[in-house]
Amino acid sequence: MVTVVGQVASEISYRYGEDGRTNAFFRINSTERRYNTSIGDWEDGESLWLGVSCWRKLADSVKTALSKGDPVIVQGKLRMRTYEKDDVKKTTFNLDALHVGLDLSRVQSLGSAPVVEPRVSDDLAEEPVPF
Repeated sequence: MVTVVGQVASEISYRYGEDGRTNAFFRINSTERRYNTSIGDWEDGESLWLGVSCWRKLADSVKTALSKGDPVIVQGKLRMRTYEKDDVKKTTFNLDALHVGLDLSRVQSLGSAPVVEPRVSDDLAEEPVPF
């Protein structure tokens, strides 16, 4: 089980399987940030690129809640897959996601929440405020 903090780096693809199961897939980019004392500022380090697969209810939620560029935290099982392309052996890493969420420490604003006025009974509406 691993946890990756990064951002959604691709559009989210969404499919219905023949068995009725839904699947959402996107790429995540996680770039290390480190403070460089010699220049007195933050700089980017290595980048990690992973594919993320989500299934069933999680896939439905990801489809409606996330979009490219969103900061996310993904927890899941890390899978390694090897394949051959143009006679060259390649390796990819994917996360089978169990949990996906917005990284609220990096979100500017989620917009304003609707304001719900408290209901006041007719009896209390006429009473003067004691202070």
